[in-house]
Amino acid sequence: MKIATESQKNKDVWVKPMEFKLSKGLIGFPEETEFELLVNTEELPFMWIRSSTNHELGFIVLEPSQFLADYEIEIADDDAEELDIHSFDDALILNIVTLRGGDDLESATANLVGPILLNRNSLMGKQVIVSNHTKYSTKHPILSNNDNG
Repeated sequence: MKIATESQKNKDVWVKPMEFKLSKGLIGFPEETEFELLVNTEELPFMWIRSSTNHELGFIVLEPSQFLADYEIEIADDDAEELDIHSFDDALILNIVTLRGGDDLESATANLVGPILLNRNSLMGKQVIVSNHTKYSTKHPILSNNDNG
């Protein structure tokens, strides 16, 4: 996998399917509220989210269905109400990926405890701490055997 700042220079391979807002930013980056999703078909299922105002701030993300069959999150009623999410179809869930040792996928992990939850219709979102967080890890190996470890 290419590093975002290197591969984004070749703009013709990147598609920006959506721009979205995170009401409270990301954990650790509360001032960054406007993001864009970037997709390079050569890197799927991995995608990028990048700050719309600070292009140096970006994160690799995955939809959980791409690597974990039984990821079922519980979210607080307040979060669902704030984002106007009434059904599973309203929501897009993205998990932030951490690569250790460069681009070595063998050591890549995903944060299952603090996903980004987006309303597909309004494109408003929030990084949430799932109510059933004790069931999951902030460092879940992506290339695991689909357990929740």
